[in-house]
Amino acid sequence: MDKPVTEAPPGAAPVAGGEEPAGAEERRRRHGVHADVCGHIRNLIVHGELASGERINELGLSEALGVSRTPIREALKVLAAEGLVELLPNRGSRVTTPSTDEIVNLFAVIAALERLAVETVTLQASAPALARLRALHDEMLRRYAEGDRDRYFELNHRIHETIIEMADNPQLSRTHADLMTRARRPRFVAITSDGRWDESVKEHELVMSAMELRDARFAGEILFRHVLKTGTAYIQSLAAASKG
Repeated sequence: MDKPVTEAPPGAAPVAGGEEPAGAEERRRRHGVHADVCGHIRNLIVHGELASGERINELGLSEALGVSRTPIREALKVLAAEGLVELLPNRGSRVTTPSTDEIVNLFAVIAALERLAVETVTLQASAPALARLRALHDEMLRRYAEGDRDRYFELNHRIHETIIEMADNPQLSRTHADLMTRARRPRFVAITSDGRWDESVKEHELVMSAMELRDARFAGEILFRHVLKTGTAYIQSLAAASKG
């Protein structure tokens, strides 16, 4: 005897091969727009096209991106949570201007986390894993030689993230990711400045060589100082800009 057909309860997920719930495609589209808008504004801040302390023109961004002001405002809430934007009650928003103490404290914690990670990776990573890190490093050096600051910075960021991932410590990864979001703008300004760029490349080469030699203590010490110097370079750049 055929089994009676029963209806799925309201709100139940569709069975495999069934139709998607109404509005699923629209929600995906809206999520994609939100992510694109958020990424665009984030890049404007990181690359200095929206300067520290600058008021954010929601209408201008809306017109430039061809979207309504709703996704702009949603994106600004996310960026505020990341520490990149300050929301002003009834007055819009502006790019945050971190204090010297905030920058010092931020980079001190990142430096400590990365020292722990690189020491762990140097002792435990397989030879193929280190070879993949070396490949990223060599590609970063090529971009440095070409003077491609944007691509260099992206590869530099990936190297730092990769070392964290290789440490295989979820709590470390979560904490580091949150702090690196807040440090992305200062890191771009500092690392791609003329004097610090050259110095940073040399430090990265020392770290990579120490890792390949399995010298965990030296790799940790160099990376720790490298991150602290980047924070210091950003503070110096702000001081120079204020005098100029």
